[in-house]
Amino acid sequence: MPVKKFLIGKKVNKKSGRLPSSLHKKIDKVFDELKKNPLAGVKLHGELSEFYKFRIGDYRVIYKFDRKKGILEVVKIEHRQGVYK
Repeated sequence: MPVKKFLIGKKVNKKSGRLPSSLHKKIDKVFDELKKNPLAGVKLHGELSEFYKFRIGDYRVIYKFDRKKGILEVVKIEHRQGVYK
């Protein structure tokens, strides 16, 4: 089930510039993988049950995927300690 539309939030674009440079290539690879298979991440539980996470070392990519419309939206990319707050 490939993604029809891939969205990155404005805050994600702004914060991604502040992430470690070694992480940028990994993030691009993760985005390519998520475009091919949006369900590759792990579904979150509780209040965050509409979101998925994808792990990149100590960082997490938090995203939503609407199966009916085929829209994947990246909501956050942050260190694992503060990403779920």
